[in-house]
Amino acid sequence: MKLSEYELREKLIKVARKCFQYRLMAGTWGNLSVRFDREKVLITPSGFEKTALKPENLLLMDLEGNVLRGDLKPTIETSMHLGIYKARDDVNAVIHTHSPYAMTLSVINEPIPVLTVEFASAVGHEVPVTGFVLPGTKDLADEVVKALGEDGVAALIRNHGVVAVGESLEEAYNVAILVEEEARTYFWIMLLGKSEIGRIPTELVEKMRKFFKKDYGQKGKIVLDLE
Repeated sequence: MKLSEYELREKLIKVARKCFQYRLMAGTWGNLSVRFDREKVLITPSGFEKTALKPENLLLMDLEGNVLRGDLKPTIETSMHLGIYKARDDVNAVIHTHSPYAMTLSVINEPIPVLTVEFASAVGHEVPVTGFVLPGTKDLADEVVKALGEDGVAALIRNHGVVAVGESLEEAYNVAILVEEEARTYFWIMLLGKSEIGRIPTELVEKMRKFFKKDYGQKGKIVLDLE
């Protein structure tokens, strides 16, 4: 069932609070958006700790960056969010996090390999690192769109953080959580000095990803506790 604009605002706020609760974001950093209708998005404002957000604080924008509803300044990464939506019809939600282990790998320019079955299933690809670009710029938007490609769901922004996308807010959140968990696993493997890392073969990753998209969850949906 399609949600009303207000219901979608409430859901985005609840997902934003979950991101903060699980330390995917700290302070006022990080931002979220969700597609409303095909040519409009709801997006978080700049400079708000996510626990302080209220539904009316979100901005309704078109894909050209015009504010249709709201009087606050949108996140400085608005161009990145809009660029992803314009490039990818399959994406309905974008979450940009600053989670610590993934951030660490972004600083040392280290892609996240596919190591675990849950990551293979829900993400399904190595997470690449963009070149270094200044925040809030069109260059950053272009770098992220290029890194995500035609069907990627996550990318690391060099020295900056994570971008996770999905067909829904639930899916984008699930990707963001799993990127941080995989980054933590990889970090500890490297810290242990293991010379051989058990990456999952590409052909098996593809099988797990197909199974996940077709058969995992409840009627193809991920259920979150948003109370």
